[in-house]
Amino acid sequence: MNWKKFSIVCINIACLAMPYNIIGCASDDPDPYDYYVSFFNKNNTEVKGYEPFYYTNYRFLYHEEEPVSTSDITSAEWVGYGSNSFTTKDARAFIVDYARKDLSNLYFHLEKSQPLQLPDSVNNNGMTKFFMTGKDLEALGYIMYAKQVEPNVTGGWTSWDPIERDTAKMGKLIKNGQQLHAVAKNNAIKLRFAYQVLRLAHYSKRYAECLRLYDELVKPNTTPSVLQDLCVGLKAGALMRLDRKAEAAVIFSQLFSKSELKRVSNYMSFDWCVKRFDEPNRNACLALCKTNEDKANLLGLFALGSNRDELTALKKIYQLSPNAALLEILTIREMNKLEEYYFTPALQFEKGAKQASINYNTIDRNDTTYIAFGKETKEMVAFCQQAISNKAVNNKGLYALAAAHAALISGDYANARKLLDDAKKLKLTSKLQDQWAMSNLLLTINTKENIDVVFEKQLLPSLKWLEKKAATDEEYARFYRRLFTDVLSAKYKKTSNAKEVLCIGVADWINKEYVKDGWGYFGPGALTILRYQMTAPQVEQLIQLVESKKLSDFEQYLVTHNSFSKDDVNDVAGTTWLRQFDFATAEKWFAKVSPAYYKQDPYTTYLAGNPFADLIEDTHAPTKQDTVKYTKLSFARKMWGLEQEAKTMKEPDRQAKAYYELAKGLYQMSYWGNSWLLVHYDWSGNDGLHGANDLQPGDKEYYGVYKAEEYYKKAFDLSTDKNFKARCLFMMAKCDQKQIPVPSYSQYKDYSDYENAQKIYSKNIMTNKERFPILAKEYSTTAFYKQAFNTCSYLKDFVTKKK
Repeated sequence: MNWKKFSIVCINIACLAMPYNIIGCASDDPDPYDYYVSFFNKNNTEVKGYEPFYYTNYRFLYHEEEPVSTSDITSAEWVGYGSNSFTTKDARAFIVDYARKDLSNLYFHLEKSQPLQLPDSVNNNGMTKFFMTGKDLEALGYIMYAKQVEPNVTGGWTSWDPIERDTAKMGKLIKNGQQLHAVAKNNAIKLRFAYQVLRLAHYSKRYAECLRLYDELVKPNTTPSVLQDLCVGLKAGALMRLDRKAEAAVIFSQLFSKSELKRVSNYMSFDWCVKRFDEPNRNACLALCKTNEDKANLLGLFALGSNRDELTALKKIYQLSPNAALLEILTIREMNKLEEYYFTPALQFEKGAKQASINYNTIDRNDTTYIAFGKETKEMVAFCQQAISNKAVNNKGLYALAAAHAALISGDYANARKLLDDAKKLKLTSKLQDQWAMSNLLLTINTKENIDVVFEKQLLPSLKWLEKKAATDEEYARFYRRLFTDVLSAKYKKTSNAKEVLCIGVADWINKEYVKDGWGYFGPGALTILRYQMTAPQVEQLIQLVESKKLSDFEQYLVTHNSFSKDDVNDVAGTTWLRQFDFATAEKWFAKVSPAYYKQDPYTTYLAGNPFADLIEDTHAPTKQDTVKYTKLSFARKMWGLEQEAKTMKEPDRQAKAYYELAKGLYQMSYWGNSWLLVHYDWSGNDGLHGANDLQPGDKEYYGVYKAEEYYKKAFDLSTDKNFKARCLFMMAKCDQKQIPVPSYSQYKDYSDYENAQKIYSKNIMTNKERFPILAKEYSTTAFYKQAFNTCSYLKDFVTKKK
């Protein structure tokens, strides 16, 4: 990179190696579990084993872990086989953990009375004792065979690289397994041999053989076992590989709905079989289903991975099987989609935003997706009411609360109140009682135009309940935080800037205290708003509230459950006045800050430079002039004193020196100076003066150093010392160049236009037509000029090119 194209005059490149970005940034990717405003709990069902399929638009699965462990389930079956003479823990260790050589030693000890040499863990295992007593060589021989098979069939859909398999070896194991199956006497053991043979055939890509072996070895064997379903899954996998995908999809949907066993794997396999959003494909699969329940389950799997409006599918499933377990999960998912696609942007629009974001897309109120989901909120109410009225539906409470919540987020508060009151009369589970309380709290706040003292008193018990829930339930922790950031803060925006910021501060505190994991909570936190968006009078209003001796219980709650301290607020008040160059008022506020506050990072690291250092080069690195350290308080105090000197001094040269010292302080507390932390809280090498429109209040001075240039000029005009005047003129030139807007890529449609703007910018900062010519012509004999010429490459380049 050509640094001169992107930097300002005489900036020391070494400073860019320092880690200036003090306040960290969140990842660019959304947190898949916390990226939209939600108050409808994903866990509002008693149906188990569907957690991987909760709604998120940023992951294919909510999480990838199987609801139950296959090895645990298959190991547990051995406990029944052994007449409960050993534990499930013993069985799992024996089946999964122990080495084949140890089982082989046990086998030959039982068969041929060979010496028994086992580790203590194996010897003391209850299943080992079962074999020692019963001498069941057929079952033990199967387990030894299974351990031979296992390395050849491991690896699943989550594997990143293709799995290399020794198909020749697997073929031999298939033959061996068939032989063992043929001689086995016990049907339970025969089924297990059949299962292993099918696995080998499937994973060695012998798909037609896998189907044949299923018909020959498994289908005639009616022994009850989870292996029956595992074998059916292998059959479905073979059908899929033979391009009989519709048949496979039906089987996978049946297995998915039947039990938690390999539910994620069956779902993934189903997904590979179908075209999720293709209506003819849905109908082709449905045509193969024999019962309404099968149709409902299959249609449910189509809808389960969809981020689109699936209310039509929900209605069909309801008609086919009103009590389908999957229907509850899909209803909750649909509610969450309504919250993401409609409720979240609607809240932004209510706050005055003209645009909002959905699924990486920027939208306005006329967006078709936003409008469609707004319409669906009303249709969702009607669907849920239909389910409530059906005597065949068991969990009426879920649909009642979904209807009430849908009415709430649609803005139909009167209907939401009626629906919530009706839901209260139903028999609600503990989860649904909590959801009722959450929706009721949200409705109560939304129906209130403005929040007054009386309402705050009524609200406080509910907030304390929500905090108690947040301590043990992260979903409710997010609800608790969202209530303050997205609902309460918006209400106070109309009436109390101080309480609005306090609400956001409470949200920051909740995120740290209760949410902890994840990165979904981003945007301006309370401290950021305090530091960059509030005016000095607004900050003072906040301080009056925070320091009041007559706080209500609700106000006390806001103050004590907050991310920022009184020192933070007083520091911001002083800093806000410092940005306005009101040094006396700034001093008053800084004096209220505990001295220890400035004796910790970032101040000890980034406020170590001397803000009155007289530097030719801009640098944030330490210099020999850093002999004195200033806090914000001592800096404001000195600047106020210099201001008085400049106003009262009668001698021009002494007055010039006072103005020069003031100018140095103003320059060094700018973006370019060594003490930028006096008025800002973060620093990035990509900043600069882009133009008045894209800057926060006070940033024009922070980047443009206009006041510093004014004082340097006053010092120049008052002084009679030619060397001093040369110094003033050079610093005025530096200020001039800071005022040239830095091109921003976002300002241009084409990159070529941006490049041209950069070239013009580089030329302008090199030229400095107003100051450098005078400096070179009238002050070239001064000692300072010679020092600057040998230090500043910009001045040297300008003079050299002129010659």
